[in-house]
Amino acid sequence: MTHSAAAPRLLFVDDEANIRATLPAILGKAGFEVHVAESVGDALFEINSHRFDILISDLNIGEEGDGFVLISAIRHLQPQCLTFILTGYPAFETALQAIQNHVDDYLVKPVDIDSLMDTLWEKLRRRIKTPVGGKRLSAVLKHESEGIAGRVARAVKPNGEDGGGFEQELTQFLDALVEQLELEQDEPSPEALGSASEFGKRQIQASLDPVALAALFRSLEQEAYGAIENHATGLDVSTLLCDLRRLTAGLHLLLEASLDSYAGRTRPRGKKVIDELAGRTKFLTTRG
Repeated sequence: MTHSAAAPRLLFVDDEANIRATLPAILGKAGFEVHVAESVGDALFEINSHRFDILISDLNIGEEGDGFVLISAIRHLQPQCLTFILTGYPAFETALQAIQNHVDDYLVKPVDIDSLMDTLWEKLRRRIKTPVGGKRLSAVLKHESEGIAGRVARAVKPNGEDGGGFEQELTQFLDALVEQLELEQDEPSPEALGSASEFGKRQIQASLDPVALAALFRSLEQEAYGAIENHATGLDVSTLLCDLRRLTAGLHLLLEASLDSYAGRTRPRGKKVIDELAGRTKFLTTRG
């Protein structure tokens, strides 16, 4: 049921075999690239593996209301995706109307095919005319954090020495950056900076020199930006520049906190770092 690359990609989820055998085929002939799932687990795998334009999910899959679980998941990971609930219980319309903010529309079984096609194509046309904002950078980083940390840990610890603990620490740094972005703060939390300082001390004990530590953070930064680039088309452009600035500042402050241990002193951070650099510049200018 695969069409050209321009065909809208649709995920159809239903636990009834006869519906999965008929309706997706009709949607495929109508010009959609259709992926089919019969359970919540299968659907979540598809959502994490592919980008979709439309989700049509049965209301009750394994359990009552499972369709809303999938709606919530795809809203979080792919906010541009149109969402439709398929239900055989017309009496449930009142409850569905109460959640219209989260569902683009609902379809009552048995589905009228002509009406369904008109609805899908019209919703798609409206979405193209009014683009959605997209995901925030923090959502991408949260989704990719374990993969980023794993790749960096394997590169730095090729023989797997203390790999699990090392990877966990890198994941915690990324979690701190996610929190910073979500709170729209210009620097990581004091707790995160303290953890970075302790991390630096442990690297001294492991005989890791400052240059290698800086290279580690550079790898973390490169992997993070690589993950962001892979999700570029789905990002909220209106907030992207501010989020990138905060991310870069956060990474550099975590590195500074880690390097403090090599200097044997506590370096002022955030605004204090800027003030300190400004003071040094003024001193050097005066001397010159």
